[in-house]
Amino acid sequence: MIIIRFAEIGLKGKNRIFFEKALMRNIQACLDKNNINYKNITRLMGRILVVADDPCDCLACVFGIASFSYAVNAGFNMEQVKKAALELAKDLNPKKSFRITCQRLDKRFPLTSQQFDIELGAFVQENTKAKVKMKGFDLNLQAEIIDNFVYLFTEKTPGLGGLPIGVEGNVLVLLDDEYSLLAGLLMMKRGCRIIPVALKQADTSLLEKYAFGQKISLKIIKDISEIDTIAKELKAKAIVVSDLLDTMKEYPVEVPVFRPLVAYEPKEIEEELNGFRQRVC
Repeated sequence: MIIIRFAEIGLKGKNRIFFEKALMRNIQACLDKNNINYKNITRLMGRILVVADDPCDCLACVFGIASFSYAVNAGFNMEQVKKAALELAKDLNPKKSFRITCQRLDKRFPLTSQQFDIELGAFVQENTKAKVKMKGFDLNLQAEIIDNFVYLFTEKTPGLGGLPIGVEGNVLVLLDDEYSLLAGLLMMKRGCRIIPVALKQADTSLLEKYAFGQKISLKIIKDISEIDTIAKELKAKAIVVSDLLDTMKEYPVEVPVFRPLVAYEPKEIEEELNGFRQRVC
């Protein structure tokens, strides 16, 4: 099973459920697109849980995910937790070191996070003879206590962060150069559904790669003056362009013009684009 942590969703207060459900839909789209078999996707206390038998590394490409971990459900009883922890720590020996890191989201658990760390750490140390180290450890045995269960894991895979696609409405993205691909990706990261428009045929494959939760469909226009009409038809609230600070220009449109790259240097843009291209989804 996979424990998924949100990025900026927690900042949205009363709309939190709306954002979580949007993220769940996008997670489902990601798994379906990659032909990954899963049993269910459920909301927990501040987390999303995916039960799947197959690896789900593609989750690293879903906007809105801060990180995720392959975890085991160790129950809610400390004796069960110790047994599961020892299995995860089976490679420890007197020459190796470890630490315990607990996050108690469910305050009904009888031990505090510190008490949990101490008790489980003492048990693992006694059974493996490994050293406890707060820094420079070989194994970080981590626990998250959520909804009457303790989930144990040893790794966190970072996600893209941001917001789930679809929570902030539609925007048009003018695809007129390579930089505009990054402009589109950054708006997707801010939760927007993007609608690419271009004066000629353009490659949208990089946008499609990360478009979990929406379909990318390029619209060819004859002139920039068509932007306002298209924006009205598709309920897009802005046009996104790839202008830099020293290349800013005026556009003959009434809709707002967003320039997400205005603070970027060309080198930074190339680095980010390369990162998006190299990430395996």
